[in-house]
Amino acid sequence: MVTWKTNADTVPLHTVLIVSDEQENIPTWDSLFSQRNCIVLSESNISDALQSARLVGPSLLLIDMKLSKSERMSLLAGLHAASRGPILMLITANTVDEIVEANHAGADECLVKPVNPAVLVVKAMAWLSHGQRSERVPALQDVTL
Repeated sequence: MVTWKTNADTVPLHTVLIVSDEQENIPTWDSLFSQRNCIVLSESNISDALQSARLVGPSLLLIDMKLSKSERMSLLAGLHAASRGPILMLITANTVDEIVEANHAGADECLVKPVNPAVLVVKAMAWLSHGQRSERVPALQDVTL
């Protein structure tokens, strides 16, 4: 009989896909998630990010890209369809409307840049502890009681 002993502290529990066009930030994000036993993948363009999301089905997606509104909406819709993992988006928001639009397009949480790495990790780990994203309930509009 062969037995295999594992230490739960060293077994990766989650896969995190980082989509960033700011290559200098990736080692920081990678290190923070790796220290928490996550497998980290990174992509620097939209098409590769969508392909990786479809193939891997990451537990969490972190988006850190400078995108136009239409690019952001397209990316979020594609990632939302490709993976059930929560989507955290780092955004340089000029208005609250941009954050609301990103949430409606599929981002589960938007963090305004510059973001403190500790805050990002706390938020990400909280989302990871919840498991897969549940289907969104459409917002009620023009409801009178």
